[in-house]
Amino acid sequence: MTTVANPPYSEFGISEFISRVGAKGYFAKRNRYTVEITPPSGLLSDPNITGTPDPANIQFLIKAVSLPARTSGTSTFRYGGKYGMEVPYEVTPSEGVSITFLETDQWQCRKFWYNWLQYIQNTDSYNMTYYDKFKGGLKISIYNDTQGEAMNPMHQVELINVWPKGISAVELGWENAELLDFTVDLVFKKWEIV
Repeated sequence: MTTVANPPYSEFGISEFISRVGAKGYFAKRNRYTVEITPPSGLLSDPNITGTPDPANIQFLIKAVSLPARTSGTSTFRYGGKYGMEVPYEVTPSEGVSITFLETDQWQCRKFWYNWLQYIQNTDSYNMTYYDKFKGGLKISIYNDTQGEAMNPMHQVELINVWPKGISAVELGWENAELLDFTVDLVFKKWEIV
């Protein structure tokens, strides 16, 4: 008769579950985060682009942000014609992240991202800026429920060489009195846990 080793827990009750989760710091929540946007240095000083808002003044208006994904490219390895096994051969680049902003009557959020896109390619001259000049950075920090201030994040992800791919359209209408929001799609070279 085969014996089974004792599991790392003694019971399946809710109190055991809560105790084990509590020992890990409890559950992470989706609404305890900050985002720090670092634009390219030339964006705020470019004489052709005026009125670019300071990102520190719009970061608190971020309604939602997505953490980047990480996946592997795979192929099927066949052995002796008997079976196929999926094996990784590379880490595929992430498709990007999205940030949703609430907008104010001064339209600072949308102007910031419009100006960054204008910095990438001027729509008057259609000249493109070099990649090394238009890339920026982004940090997403996540906090726990007990933290009253945004200090010492429990988890932090940094996106490296970030730039905006596009800004979503905003549908206006007489029948719609909801808060105005829009989404910015960002692409980046890589991301890492800080």
